[in-house]
Amino acid sequence: MTYTNSFQIAGTAQKAIGRWSGILQELGISPEFLSNRHGPCPVCGGKDRFRFDDKEGRGTWYCSHCGAGDGFRLLQLFFRWDFRHAANEVDRVISTAPRMPVVTQRTGIYHFRLMHETWNSAKPVTSGDPVWKYLNKRTGIEIVPADIRFHPALRYTGNDKKTFGVYPAMLALMRYPDGSVASVHRTYLTLQGTKALVAEPKKIMPGGPLKTASVQLNCAGRVLGIAEGIETALAASRRFSIPVWAAGNATLLKGWVPPAGVRQVLIAGDNDASYTGQAAAFDLARRLVSKGYETDIQIPRLTGTDWADDL
Repeated sequence: MTYTNSFQIAGTAQKAIGRWSGILQELGISPEFLSNRHGPCPVCGGKDRFRFDDKEGRGTWYCSHCGAGDGFRLLQLFFRWDFRHAANEVDRVISTAPRMPVVTQRTGIYHFRLMHETWNSAKPVTSGDPVWKYLNKRTGIEIVPADIRFHPALRYTGNDKKTFGVYPAMLALMRYPDGSVASVHRTYLTLQGTKALVAEPKKIMPGGPLKTASVQLNCAGRVLGIAEGIETALAASRRFSIPVWAAGNATLLKGWVPPAGVRQVLIAGDNDASYTGQAAAFDLARRLVSKGYETDIQIPRLTGTDWADDL
């Protein structure tokens, strides 16, 4: 359909109410930008200046550099379309975009639905698939934990707003200490089991707050380890013969909380040249000790390595 008058455009604008998160993603704007909290701007690239608040379901947003607008305006700026072109594109995809409650972005309903659909479209890892190859090369494991799955064709959108593609991917559930799901961690791969050649091969889907969450790779007992990356945690588990979980990164490692029943925590930190990994490990240890946990920190000997490298 090509618009010829303002009445048709007004009709599409009305139908789009409550659908903007899905519309924008259908047209190529990554869900990481569609959150009602400050983050990177999809237009100017600023790291902490954009917020998608979706007021009244109209796709509204605000950027301290670009200004403010609705869903149509965001498409115009993102793709450099004129308004009529943007309206035509919205009409093209609107029928497949789910209508969500107007409070979608404030409640996270849409993001949790997207996580659920993504996870369910993946399958358990089997010997020889790209995820198995990747983890076997990095850690030597033969049996992959159930909270890790293989997605054969996951869409990738880069922060440069121009990089798109479909890649095999490793998915991992990020859970809170009580076992409830917070988000899904994604690692984009090649068919050969190496990291995909993209700017950011590891991403976390928008979902619940990530503080205290981790990838629970095995059953916890009285003694539990925690590391940054999934590969690091699996390698550390083999190295120290205890269950080890993955926080995801150094920032999340600092905020991690052990589940009930754990009394001793091994922190398998990274040996970063910047000391980021070491600092996160000691910050966590200091907090856990203050709460009565027995803690031990293990750092690989060589600068620039983690426990997967050491293994």
